[in-house]
Amino acid sequence: MFFEKKVIFSILGGFALGKTGNEIFGSETAKKAYLKAATGAMILKDNIMERVEVIQAAASDIAADARAEADKYQEKKDASFETFLKAAMHRGNFSEFDSETEEETEDDSEAD
Repeated sequence: MFFEKKVIFSILGGFALGKTGNEIFGSETAKKAYLKAATGAMILKDNIMERVEVIQAAASDIAADARAEADKYQEKKDASFETFLKAAMHRGNFSEFDSETEEETEDDSEAD
């Protein structure tokens, strides 16, 4: 019997709280507060997105400049190596390379 009263009072209490909560949260004052909060959140989101776009644009500019510098460096490095090879071929001076190759060949034959 006690259990039945407890269940009945719990159901009635839940109904009363639900009705009161509905009236409080459904009032015009509460709706205005929700509207202001949602408006503020949307304005904040828009401001943040504008700043994110500015930062992304700056970051992409920096990345493009860095890529251009890296490409210039690589081209300069490649050009200097090609100049070195052309000069060596023109002079026919590969003695540095030949001596390294002979040393490697001797090391390989000793290892066997």
